[in-house]
Amino acid sequence: MSQTSVHKSALEVELLEKLEPVLENMGYECRDIEIWSGMIRVTLDLPGGPDRETISIEDCSKVHQVIGPMFDVWDPISTAYTLEVSSPGEKPNMRLFKHFEEAVGDKIKFQTLEAVVLPPPSKPRKNWEGDLLAVDADSGEVTLKDHSGVEHKISVSQMKNAVWLRVWNP
Repeated sequence: MSQTSVHKSALEVELLEKLEPVLENMGYECRDIEIWSGMIRVTLDLPGGPDRETISIEDCSKVHQVIGPMFDVWDPISTAYTLEVSSPGEKPNMRLFKHFEEAVGDKIKFQTLEAVVLPPPSKPRKNWEGDLLAVDADSGEVTLKDHSGVEHKISVSQMKNAVWLRVWNP
């Protein structure tokens, strides 16, 4: 994962490194992978930017049939788990810097790993929501305008998770 990315656990990074070449060979991208309480969710996407086609249930089924046996061999979690393959959906996760670039001008929501200290009287915070104004590839930061109209620059690598709150029919 050479691109700027939101924080991922060591296991998620390991699985991404194994999955990404397989999915690319099948004509897909791995938008995200999430692991929590007995669930591994692989979110698919298609290459081509915001005007690309959408992921169908047939795509998810096809990928599941290919990667399911791989997960049986890899056995990434010592307890029982469910492998889910899904489309990005209405509010897709944003993992890579390019996902943030696609969302410029829309609302996003994210959580930082550590609370960001803000000038008084504001308190430090981890939970953010607002308009994504800009992305800076050189610094790996995004500029967010929060609900009070204040602009903040936050590094994508300091994010625990991020979601694009896109509007389909503005």
